[in-house]
Amino acid sequence: MITPIEIRQQSFKKALRGFDKDEVQAFLQALSQEWEQQLAEQRALKEELERIKASYATLKEVEDMLHKTLMQAEQSARDTLENARQKAELKIREAEVRSREIVRKGQDDRNLLLREVEELTQRRNQILTQLQIFLKTQISHVNGYEMAELPAPKSNPTQPPPPPQQQPSKLPPPSQEDNLFGAKENGKANSRLFDDIMNEL
Repeated sequence: MITPIEIRQQSFKKALRGFDKDEVQAFLQALSQEWEQQLAEQRALKEELERIKASYATLKEVEDMLHKTLMQAEQSARDTLENARQKAELKIREAEVRSREIVRKGQDDRNLLLREVEELTQRRNQILTQLQIFLKTQISHVNGYEMAELPAPKSNPTQPPPPPQQQPSKLPPPSQEDNLFGAKENGKANSRLFDDIMNEL
């Protein structure tokens, strides 16, 4: 590549009727200056181009890094959403299973309580029936104490008959020992039966 110095130092052979030497020198001087200016601009453009290329390379690296970061962020977001969806589905299934277990246990408890109530009702009715039978039996025993009047004693000539108002018309009432639930005839059996009924109540 020709340089401005080479243009300025360029010489030509003399020839008959040739160009004017001063004009040629002036032209070469102007051409060398213009050429030097063009080269300076070219160098400046090359330097600017190198800076632009360097900047472009940096921007390209940044762009690639941002692209990778964006892809990773998108993948991470997808993974997070998928994990959240799976966890939510798992929680829903667990909640459904627990709810079914709670409902089933509630139904079992309800059925158990109904059976217990029914059994208690039957037991209550049995106890009431036994108590009625027991009370009727005791009432029958009480009614048996009402005996007829005692026969009059034989007359004794040496002893005056007792006054009429002193003759007992009925047997004396049963003592504490012969009460309703402890009569001598049925005392032990009736007491055991009464204790059993009271324990059932």
